[in-house]
Amino acid sequence: MERNDTQILFPYDPQKFWMEMRKLIQEELEGKIAASEKNEADESILQRVEVAKMLRISLVTLNDWVKRGLPSHKQRGKVYFLYSEVMEYLKNRKRPLS
Repeated sequence: MERNDTQILFPYDPQKFWMEMRKLIQEELEGKIAASEKNEADESILQRVEVAKMLRISLVTLNDWVKRGLPSHKQRGKVYFLYSEVMEYLKNRKRPLS
């Protein structure tokens, strides 16, 4: 049985059907890629100086905020922050940090 002889159980032209399928798959893949890129951008690793500049605070104040619960990660004696964690922490604070 050749491909042209195959009966389809729905009223679509096979060529139109496959074009629509390709279009849907392409849209899904583009959406997944965009979401993945957004997540990667949110997971930037920042050093203490970068976070302090971004928040316009001193390093002493930043250390105080870490003691109060600002998420940080220590690696080989250095302190790092994830951009997404810093933003989430600031968003969820009920009172000012200063």
